[in-house]
Amino acid sequence: MRLGAMIAMLSLAMPAAAQELPMTREGLASALAQYFAGADRKGDRRIDRGEAALGYARSLLQEPRDIEPFLMDIAPDGTPRLSLNDKGPLSTAGMIDIAYQLADRDGDGLLSLAEVQAAGAAAFDAADKDRDGILDERERQAATEKLALFRKALSRG
Repeated sequence: MRLGAMIAMLSLAMPAAAQELPMTREGLASALAQYFAGADRKGDRRIDRGEAALGYARSLLQEPRDIEPFLMDIAPDGTPRLSLNDKGPLSTAGMIDIAYQLADRDGDGLLSLAEVQAAGAAAFDAADKDRDGILDERERQAATEKLALFRKALSRG
């Protein structure tokens, strides 16, 4: 789950219009520094939950969460059905919560540049299968596909 959350954090940090995933750890650190500077609207060198939300509605992040990930109800044909709880931990806001909490290593409720870059570095290292510090085309494609899946999951919220 930690790897998934780190990928989530990286996905949140990379703007939707970003062309490509950086090929080196240093390139990713630089891209995240640019993201951080743009997201830090208060200029206090910390990103709060509202700033980290970027394109997501702030109200979405402020709504209370249910602890149940799924809801059970009865379909029109009378059969029981299980559905994703839109206010649960697997909802769009819940996934953002998980990524934010894992990146917030000191637990102060704010993200520093170092915390954002550490989350990005962990995601990069997970994608860099041969541990050479560079994403080759295969590694880059696999990481891009994971980011696309996460973005798709977020967009359904």
